[in-house]
Amino acid sequence: MDFSLSENELEIVELVKEIADNELAPRMVEIDEASRFSWDNFKLLGNAGILGMLFPEKYGGTDLGYLAYSLSVEEVSRGDFNTGLTLSVHSMSALAILKFGTDKQKETYLQRLMTGDYLMAFVLSEPDFGSDAAGLQCRAEKVDGGYKLNGTKAWISNAEDAHLFVVWATLDPKLGKKGITTFIIEKDTEGIEVAKKEPKMGGEGTATNQIIFTDCFIPDDCLLGEEGRGLRVALNSLSGGRIGVAANATGVSQRALDEALAYSQERVQFDVPICEFQGIQWKLADMDTMIEAGRLLYQKAAYLKQYAGNDLDLDPIKEASQAKCFATDSCLHVCSEAVQIMGAYGYSREYPVERLMRYSKVTQIFEGSNEIQRNLIARELLKD
Repeated sequence: MDFSLSENELEIVELVKEIADNELAPRMVEIDEASRFSWDNFKLLGNAGILGMLFPEKYGGTDLGYLAYSLSVEEVSRGDFNTGLTLSVHSMSALAILKFGTDKQKETYLQRLMTGDYLMAFVLSEPDFGSDAAGLQCRAEKVDGGYKLNGTKAWISNAEDAHLFVVWATLDPKLGKKGITTFIIEKDTEGIEVAKKEPKMGGEGTATNQIIFTDCFIPDDCLLGEEGRGLRVALNSLSGGRIGVAANATGVSQRALDEALAYSQERVQFDVPICEFQGIQWKLADMDTMIEAGRLLYQKAAYLKQYAGNDLDLDPIKEASQAKCFATDSCLHVCSEAVQIMGAYGYSREYPVERLMRYSKVTQIFEGSNEIQRNLIARELLKD
């Protein structure tokens, strides 16, 4: 496998690094403390072409592929976790339209999604069904000219600020996975209520809400893909989303290591910088090794995702789950060690590592908990 980038890809990744250092990192604390979505950051990604990295030029994208995109997610997340998460969720949702949408749906929405004029939300989880995606209860009843949706969705990132939802519902719960169907729905459609924002441990720069559908009528042309084939849309989207989460977590880990490394070189105890102590050196060495391993795992998954294209049989389910599971477990460990190295200063909000540690925990949970990732990995092994 060749993880090298073309000259054009290298230039865009370098541009993203500069944006992360100069624009995103200085705003991270302000955005999180204000508990608000940053349209400035999102539009910045659109103007720089970052939102369009996975999309054809005909829709306003730059078509640079999964490898350069994943590295860019890492860099954005190193600057600001919230913006990196938004980038990953938005791209995952928009890709569902690119892969499964009609020409009209693509022409209507994709260009606005590439520029940052529209933000998307991935509306799958429900209050009682998160890991069990096949057990959805949100109902889509077939009526004249379309469908009527009723039900509640939960823990939906971007819900409060998004313009467009990609939504999963079932035609009949008795059908199990064969009843799941996908729709594209504009947020201002009658019958949609975005409920109160959930207070969270971290990542307050992205709103997480319940969405309630009450006799929400959507016309036939809002159907995404085929009736009863919605689970394959979800699973294909989630494998890409898990690569994004792995890159997101790697960016947070790298930021934590950078902060701890710089502190260890400046902090003097017993007349020497603490980086001279073997105990600190071992921590730094292990942190860097885990970050590098996670980066290689998500690059491998990104390479295979790019190679698979629209062939669902080649979708790198195992590799995406391995990358997500390892990189996010590593993220929590790396951030915890960064706090330990920095001691009381690490625990203080004066330095960013305590915030990074709070960010790190949720990466083990969303886009499928790491327990579910291990189930998927084992299932693919046993299938082989």
